[in-house]
Amino acid sequence: MSNFPSTKTQSPMLAIVELASKLWINHAISAAAKLGIADVMSYEAKSVEEIAQATETHAPSLYRLLRCLASVGIFTEVESHSFALTPMADFLRNDHPQSLRHLVMMHCQPWHLRFTGEQMHSVKKGEPAVKKVYQIDALYEYFDRDPEAGELFNKGMVGLTRNYHIPLIKEYDFSGFTKVVDLAGGQGGLIAEILKANPHLQGVLFDLPQAIEQAADFLAQQGVADRCERVGGDMFESIPAGADLYTISYTIIDCSDESAIALLSSIRRGMAENAKLLVIDSIVPTGDEFHWVKWLDLEVMTIGNGRARTEAEFKEIFQKAGFEWVRTISAGTPVSGMELAPVK
Repeated sequence: MSNFPSTKTQSPMLAIVELASKLWINHAISAAAKLGIADVMSYEAKSVEEIAQATETHAPSLYRLLRCLASVGIFTEVESHSFALTPMADFLRNDHPQSLRHLVMMHCQPWHLRFTGEQMHSVKKGEPAVKKVYQIDALYEYFDRDPEAGELFNKGMVGLTRNYHIPLIKEYDFSGFTKVVDLAGGQGGLIAEILKANPHLQGVLFDLPQAIEQAADFLAQQGVADRCERVGGDMFESIPAGADLYTISYTIIDCSDESAIALLSSIRRGMAENAKLLVIDSIVPTGDEFHWVKWLDLEVMTIGNGRARTEAEFKEIFQKAGFEWVRTISAGTPVSGMELAPVK
């Protein structure tokens, strides 16, 4: 496993040098993902020469890459110049059911590096870095001009949310519900997992019309198309009626406070009095401890007008939109399920 040092046990000088150099690790993991090295290894150790032949790379240089990645727990050198998968490296396999390969590749794409490299613009001006770099208000507008980038981004988000959604779905009790509507559900990743885990449920996937059209094949592949209606529309205007549970995942984080309140108010108007809303999102913890969502917030700051929120900030927008925060469901990941009920 990794011997990567902790900044708490190092001298301050060594700690800041290594923190400032972590971009090296990011690019090394991305290179391994692009090359498909984890798929070449599959379930058995391979020599550097074998991996180099399969990936059409220079064996001595490849060894230097693998040696570095093994030092942080991605791959392991089982014997001289022979490497195998580790639990972390397993997620770089393209055929892994919860693969994170596309997410890893996305972070080092030139289009992504351009706006993350302009983070200081967001800090100084209080506006998304994509506005300076691409003259747009949100990253999603960029994908209209670069569909290939949009496809990679979507695959990366599917991999990430699948890893976060599945544990949460296992923790949440769906037994008392009959029909669930997933709002802004994209291609249907969340609703598919919910329906697979709860055969008694009927589902509705709700999103913009163009997104709904692209979801048909995915829902069929997941074996839930016969239990999941697809409805197109604008949730800021209205939502499908008649469900006892609504879900919305990682959408509030993309909204300003004003937009979030408007969206939640629209959902509140469309819900029955006894229905519930499950908001799936990350809650920023207080204090100085490292937490992934604090860094996610910087990403969100550069790509649009949204923000990650603390518990107090979530509570404020929920109350203003007419919701009572009933309980929080956690599953050991950076994501929480916030169950809301309409204020009567």
